[in-house]
Amino acid sequence: MDFEKIKKEFIVNPKEYSKEKLANLMSSLLEFVRVGNKGEVVVVRKVPSRKILKLILSARYVAHEAEDAISPDVSRTELESYSGLKKPVFSARISEVQREGFADKKGDVIRAKNILLIEKFVQELKSSNGKRN
Repeated sequence: MDFEKIKKEFIVNPKEYSKEKLANLMSSLLEFVRVGNKGEVVVVRKVPSRKILKLILSARYVAHEAEDAISPDVSRTELESYSGLKKPVFSARISEVQREGFADKKGDVIRAKNILLIEKFVQELKSSNGKRN
């Protein structure tokens, strides 16, 4: 076994995350969401309210990894606007996302924690979407 190769696969540095894996994530997200060149997020496929905030946060994080000019941070106002959720539902969902450890909140901005959580979420989203069709 090649220690360095296995170590590189095991310990993931987001800045060294392979372009191939990033391309696969973007490809999977395309089915559900698009990101404008200024970071605006448009959901193009309906997803359950329990998943929409993770989808938006994932899209912004992945967009930032592909294009440094796009911030991975999403303001609470932006997130609520992009999601289209009513205020009480939005508040409940944002609390869930933080409680589950998917995102960090600093002041008024929220950011997905890391690429590995996003990868796991996207896999779950794709598999649950396939079950409904």
